[in-house]
Order: sequence, then structure tokens, then C-alpha cells
Amino acid sequence: MARELGLNYAGTLRRARELGYTHFGFPLGAQSPRHDAPRDPVEVAELCRHAGLAVGTVRLAYAPDYGRQMQLARSLGARIVAQSAADVFFTGPTPGETTRAAFEDWMLRLESMAQAARDEGVRLVYHSHDWDHVPLDGKTPLELIAEDFAPGEVDFEIDIGWAAVAGVDPLALVRDLGPRVLSLHLKDVDRSCLANHCRRFVAPGEGDLSYSELMPQIRELSHAIGYVEVDDPVDGLRSAARAAQTLRSSLATR
Repeated sequence: MARELGLNYAGTLRRARELGYTHFGFPLGAQSPRHDAPRDPVEVAELCRHAGLAVGTVRLAYAPDYGRQMQLARSLGARIVAQSAADVFFTGPTPGETTRAAFEDWMLRLESMAQAARDEGVRLVYHSHDWDHVPLDGKTPLELIAEDFAPGEVDFEIDIGWAAVAGVDPLALVRDLGPRVLSLHLKDVDRSCLANHCRRFVAPGEGDLSYSELMPQIRELSHAIGYVEVDDPVDGLRSAARAAQTLRSSLATR
């Protein structure tokens, strides 16, 4: 709902609450040097409360001042802080690819994030993309993180759509990671989209992932909080409404 938020932030949050949403996640700062600074997170948290929404999972900015950001997250009432991606997937010659050595070197920074999160009493999660399911010399990035960090040090925000694009069974992934899955991104996949002019990711219920069957099984496996995320929808509020209807009906049938 980025466009809608840009036009009327408070009104869009109120509409999300009317649609049945309970939490709203947002960034603590710019996500990369290429991104503009987002709206002041302190102001966003206040707007959430006025709209009747809880502060959800907040996202670390690319700046390495992890202590300050974790302290800010805690002060806003956030319990979960997400690292959206490992930037080594964007700094190499081919976007979305890296080496095991480069990723393991990046995990030293993830350790600094984890320490800052522990110091402030918040939970750190790593957000998954399709490249996180591609083995690096025998082990995927998700496997390397899961092995290198104990539960509670670094946990996971699993993106259902990106898992499906990578050819991974989302249910098996959530089952294997168990209670370490603290947050979910819920998006559907239009598998007929093969060109740049179409939208591969769509609202739950508009694609091919059968959310009506998927969600009840996810709920049996996990208590993770789910967030609807649709990349660049034509109409963000319409997509939010369709997703809310799909998720509500899928969970009401079981």
C-alpha cells in the first residue's frame, strides 16, 4: 500500500484496520543507499496506535548502528526486528548470487545485529528470498544461519511467495524451522507471469498457491504472525481487501 500511504498515511492505516488487520510493520530507516528515507518511525508508530493497529515487525535500516536501531524498536513497542536481506547478494557481479565465503563473512555482521537485539530484549529475524534457498557449497543461506546461531539469537521471517518461486514447499520449510519462524510474509504467485510487464506476486487468493488449503496447515504448524505483502500492486487497498477476505475464509473453514 505504499502509494496509498504516500497519499494518506493515517487514512490508509485506518482502512487496513477496518479490513481486519491487526498489526502494521514498517522500516526503521532507508533499506539501502538507493532508497529514500521512509517516514519517521516514531510518527508511524503513533499513527498505528491512533488507527487501532499494533506495531508489528519493524525492519532494520542499512546503516550499521544496530544498537540505536534496536533501542528505537523497543521504544516503539516492537517485539520483532527483521533484517530484510544479506547485502552480499547485491554487491557481487550477478544480483541474487554470492559465494559461501562472502555470506559467512556477512554473518559476522548478523552476529552484531543479534547481540544488539539481545541487549534490548527484542527478537531478530532474517527475511527469506528465493536466493536463500540456493546452496552455497552444499548448504543454503538459511541452513547456514540456522546452524551458526541458536534459536532466539537469530530466527526467521519466511516469505511464502519467495519460497514457492524457489521451488521450496512452504509447509515443509515452516515445519523444519519450527518455533524459529516468528513472522511470515504472505503473498501469492501468478505462475503464468513470464514477462516483465506482468506482476508475478499477487494478493493471497489471486494466484496459484491455494491459500485456502495452505493457511490452515500453516496455523497447525506455527504461531508466527503473518503479514500480507504484495510487491507493486495495481491497487494496494483492493489487494489488501482481497487478501483479508481470502485469509479470513480459509481459517474460518477449519
